[in-house]
Amino acid sequence: MGEKVTHKMVSHIEGTIAADWQNLAYHLPLNDKGMIGVKNQIDNIEHADRGSLVGQCKNMLIAWLKNDEQATVTKLVKALRDMGKNRSATEIEAMREVQEDPVTVESNSSTVAEPKINMNRRVEDAELSKIAGKISIHWRRFASEQLNISQTEISNAAQKMLPDMNTYNAAIDVFHLWKNRQGDKATVKKLWDLLENGRQGGYLSLDIYEHAFDVKK
Repeated sequence: MGEKVTHKMVSHIEGTIAADWQNLAYHLPLNDKGMIGVKNQIDNIEHADRGSLVGQCKNMLIAWLKNDEQATVTKLVKALRDMGKNRSATEIEAMREVQEDPVTVESNSSTVAEPKINMNRRVEDAELSKIAGKISIHWRRFASEQLNISQTEISNAAQKMLPDMNTYNAAIDVFHLWKNRQGDKATVKKLWDLLENGRQGGYLSLDIYEHAFDVKK
């Protein structure tokens, strides 16, 4: 009992060390891709939620819980102590004895049924719009890793989030870039496979499939 990270623990971390969340990301670590991999994911989180350290900290912790099958209170406490945050570590340890539901994240091994539609047809703008509305803070990573959008183009798309930091505007821009470049190759099957890559990478969720293609789990 007590090894699963709970909502109360996440809230405690947000409220006490949000300003140092990037340091915590390295100590956990946030992913298993080395220093550069952690830095890239930190950049994605930071750009997606500018101005909110608490939001960035929460998104980092959720990403860690998704990426690391061994994400436990023990690892969290060790990371905090390695950072010199002994008081926070002790407070998290004390929460182990409090019975509370753990933070739940979707398993990346879940099987997604393919939609009952023509997978070889060109993807529709309406479907791209639905995905852009759901992909939220992860649009940068998806654009770079799956859509092969350049960093310059991603930066240009990011400008379209202003002034209210609406991630949809940037996401739909990179999706349209991808579709135009792919031409007839921008099929539902191709996009499906790219979304699956993102889901297996631990940063996209199953509801994106449901939302875009009316798929039921």
